[in-house]
Amino acid sequence: MKKAILLALLASLMLSGNCYAQGSITVSEKALIIPPGDDSGHFYAKVVNEGDAPIGVDSGKLVLFSANDEILVTSDYVNTYPSRLVLNPGEYTYMDEFLWDSALQNQTIGDIKFSIESTDKGSEAEKIPCEAVYEINGSSSYDNYIHITVTNDAEETRKGYYLVAALLDTAGNLVYVDQNQYENVGLHAGSTATFSLYIDKDTINHFESSGIQIGSVDAIVYYKAD
Repeated sequence: MKKAILLALLASLMLSGNCYAQGSITVSEKALIIPPGDDSGHFYAKVVNEGDAPIGVDSGKLVLFSANDEILVTSDYVNTYPSRLVLNPGEYTYMDEFLWDSALQNQTIGDIKFSIESTDKGSEAEKIPCEAVYEINGSSSYDNYIHITVTNDAEETRKGYYLVAALLDTAGNLVYVDQNQYENVGLHAGSTATFSLYIDKDTINHFESSGIQIGSVDAIVYYKAD
């Protein structure tokens, strides 16, 4: 009798846990690049669903403070790519926000506040297996790229892939994010193509002047049906 009651209680707890399953968005990494003397730069972030249910990622809110805790720049629309992306439990993605404001010039950045909310209007996207390599030849060269190879395993032609790529330094820290969509490039069923994301010279100069050594690349490819 006691065993039956215990089993019934455990079943009730399991059902209760399923009813209250929910996603949880966490900002696991963030980075800021503003070249010395410049009034523009990039903010990068990695966000993870650490919950136990799918969740839509809404726009993030970014606030940059000076060394004296004065607000320098705010941005209320730091988005995933594609926007409002739904992340399954354990999944992650990267975010990139271009910043351009005279308040950034010759300033020492103090605190960085970045918060992100969930949305019930998330956009489902299929993750496509891919392989990525980086090619960095230094600031004296224009041949600095992230190459992402995608194979279309579907039975129909697909186009409009969303590409998200990140570079990590030798310590595993996030140092660069790029995003792009090739709307007019279609892949026939079973075919493979390599897309190249250009790394601009300002970024390469920053790596060299800061002593950043690239250790690895991470890439995610999404496909959304029309």
